[in-house]
Amino acid sequence: MIQRFASASAVASVVIAVAAGILRVPPLPDVETRYLATSVWCVVPLAWGLWAMLMPRSWLPRRLPLWGAILGLLAGLLGVFVLNLPARIYGEPMPTWTQGPFVLLAIGVYYLLWLLVRRVHRALAG
Repeated sequence: MIQRFASASAVASVVIAVAAGILRVPPLPDVETRYLATSVWCVVPLAWGLWAMLMPRSWLPRRLPLWGAILGLLAGLLGVFVLNLPARIYGEPMPTWTQGPFVLLAIGVYYLLWLLVRRVHRALAG
């Protein structure tokens, strides 16, 4: 179980570091938006690790990317519809019809990232 937690947390930490570097390129409007983005990101490695631990044992390791896509669905719905993060970060409201593709994008990105989690998990197990 600790291998699942470690592999998911490690990948999430690297993703956050890369995203933080990318986020610095276009300047954000103010310090409060940076604070919001970084405070959300502080929780991501823990959430990914716990999510990996909650996965049914029979799904390991073959269905690990599918399990990550389910997390992507939850994160996309929470981030786009509930917290409205794009509007909070960039200061402009998003039309409702554009929010659905962002959720689908989150699902796809999470699926790809959890392919990497599966690879890290196999490396830690071997």
